[in-house]
Amino acid sequence: MNERRRRELFAAPVDPKFLTAYRDFEERYEKPLVGIWLADILPGLDEIEREHTPEADLQWENADHEGSEQARAIEGAIEFTYETKCADDYLDEDFRESIEDAMAAWQRLKDDAGFDLQGVFRRRELVPFVLVPRHVAAKHGSAQALSMLNNLQQAHDAFVFGAPLAALALMRSILEAVLRDHYGAKGEDLSERINQASNRLPSGASVAALHRLRKRANAILHLNSEKHERLPEIDPTQLEKEIVSLLFVLRALIEGAPQWRA
Repeated sequence: MNERRRRELFAAPVDPKFLTAYRDFEERYEKPLVGIWLADILPGLDEIEREHTPEADLQWENADHEGSEQARAIEGAIEFTYETKCADDYLDEDFRESIEDAMAAWQRLKDDAGFDLQGVFRRRELVPFVLVPRHVAAKHGSAQALSMLNNLQQAHDAFVFGAPLAALALMRSILEAVLRDHYGAKGEDLSERINQASNRLPSGASVAALHRLRKRANAILHLNSEKHERLPEIDPTQLEKEIVSLLFVLRALIEGAPQWRA
């Protein structure tokens, strides 16, 4: 929870030894510990029912619940302030006007700009941390390393703030750069590079998964619905889950980049 309060940690360079230890903890110990914690605070939780729900759906539902709680708290505070202002005859007139202006600005943000506060909290909860190995971050020097980390941060931000297609386009760019610069993948296009690096890919970033990301992004960049690479017609919730899945694929590719090529 403390890490999630620091935005820069969503894509940060770390010691490869720490990365290995942390992912090992997640794989072997995190779920049992979470189960113990939940059993303590929610003794009546029906674990049998949870086992029949896909993990991705559970994660989305939990994140959506957290997003709803946080959004409701903020909106409740804003509405309470506005209603209190209306009922208080002793408020300074300038302060009263400032509250009215703030309420009007909030309504414009929601209605005119389409800002989805619950969605922002939900998607931020779903975005996976990417612990970039130091040998990846330092590959081309600080300027280009910063650019790669910045692109990854921008892809996260685009997804969190409700621009999923922009996120996919940035993710494709990162995919191509990582394959080229850290896996030594060669080829005329991204498809060939994915296939050429097939025997060096880490667990969690299979050839099929990388092609899935490539096809999703190509459908956006080329705007060609005639090709077989067109974006499937899925609802916003399924699109969110698909992008989260692909963010995990991209994370595995970055974190698993071979050190001997650094």
